[in-house]
Amino acid sequence: MAKRDESPVLPEHMDRWSRNQRLYETLKGMGVYVTPIPEPGDPTKIRQMIVSADLPSDVDAPVERTKVRDVVGPSASDGLNVIDFPPVLR
Repeated sequence: MAKRDESPVLPEHMDRWSRNQRLYETLKGMGVYVTPIPEPGDPTKIRQMIVSADLPSDVDAPVERTKVRDVVGPSASDGLNVIDFPPVLR
């Protein structure tokens, strides 16, 4: 019987900011809402995250569209919406 390699498997080391960035991207890809909270001294590093399956309560409702001033309607006519072209003679 062949002897199995008994070398220990060491865990992959990753600093916490790289791990948090990777987790942030994964959670966003899953479709959940993620609010990153940066390190006080370096805003490019994520210190912690708030994760929610629904919009967080501090997020305002979606903005409504502005009202259209001049509504475009059909042209004024005597009720005929088709142009009366003469028939093609062959």
